[in-house]
Amino acid sequence: MGRLLQDLSAALPRLQKAVFSQPIDKLSDSKVILRPVSIKGELRYQAESFRDNKAYHKNYSEAELLSYAEAQLEGRYRQVLIAENTGSSQYNLKQNGSYKKTGSAAALPRPGGSSAHNREKEYILKEGENIPALVDLGVFTKDFKVVRSKYDKYKQINRFVELVAQGFAGEDRDEISILDFGCGKSYLTFILYYYFAEKLKMKTRIIGYDLKKDVVENCEAIARNYGYEGLSFQLADVTKDKLADTHIDMVVTLHACDVATDYALAYAVNRGVKHIFSVPCCQHEINSSIRKGGELDILLEYGIIKERVAALLTDSIRAAVLEDKGYNVDMIEFIDFEHSPKNIMIRARHTGKRRAGGREKAEALRDTYGFKQSLLDLVERDKSPG
Repeated sequence: MGRLLQDLSAALPRLQKAVFSQPIDKLSDSKVILRPVSIKGELRYQAESFRDNKAYHKNYSEAELLSYAEAQLEGRYRQVLIAENTGSSQYNLKQNGSYKKTGSAAALPRPGGSSAHNREKEYILKEGENIPALVDLGVFTKDFKVVRSKYDKYKQINRFVELVAQGFAGEDRDEISILDFGCGKSYLTFILYYYFAEKLKMKTRIIGYDLKKDVVENCEAIARNYGYEGLSFQLADVTKDKLADTHIDMVVTLHACDVATDYALAYAVNRGVKHIFSVPCCQHEINSSIRKGGELDILLEYGIIKERVAALLTDSIRAAVLEDKGYNVDMIEFIDFEHSPKNIMIRARHTGKRRAGGREKAEALRDTYGFKQSLLDLVERDKSPG
């Protein structure tokens, strides 16, 4: 048993979750999350695996879990996170197939004790509020108390809402319209509706776009069950605009894969949508098309470095295009719900004040390195003086 499995075995009594991400081959699931669950009063461990945008679940005893991890997970994922009640540890796969522990962090504060009062003042979505989505996610109990083992997720959801609230700071409005591109099964759409409609008492309309019929039908049923009259879902392609006559105040895109993020951003920019909140994912386009040809060739020598550079370059270009079109852009380290390495949020607000120069530099890099980046093609450069 390698060091990783030894550490995982030792962590099981205090395990919150273990996340295996960045598979080394296409035969592996895109991500696997291990977490403790209670089944008929007995402790089990659930493996949630993701493939083709679908999630699969299987429950194991402790011994079965370790056998599964050794046979199916160890050595097949470049990055592993083990989160315990006492803290978390990060591991990276080395070339020889073993794992190196690359970082650790102390545990987040837990509910109860002297921290309870501070938590009540800090979080926007407070313990005790009737938030159906948090109950269905298992973050709240049926009497709206934070589930101790889900406190991380509770904190992360509040972080998302906090970033949205900051983006709207200083605006005096009594209604809002939001489009969620590639909404998927994410309960964040429902939480956004709760925040604006129930908590802020705004007249709220949210439309969720997704390509999967079963996802749209399921989300529609949940919205009706919650009584969220202003929330609806449509079977739609993010590359096509079905809302030509609909005013949209805010576009949300959370983990829309690869160029789907670019189409969502292009929609927002070309329609003059004021607010954008985007957490990109799977930035493959530049990585697959970039070639050597300049002073930064050293960053393209090794696959894992090239992949990360391409992802950061992708989001930097996206920011430059938005700034060229009069958006004020923040790049925020967003705490992902499953501790994914895709944890940057692009938060943008249209002010009409251009920041010129960035787009020209992006286009110069594209000319030098021959890569393709969709947002540069989808949004024309602003021709007005900078």
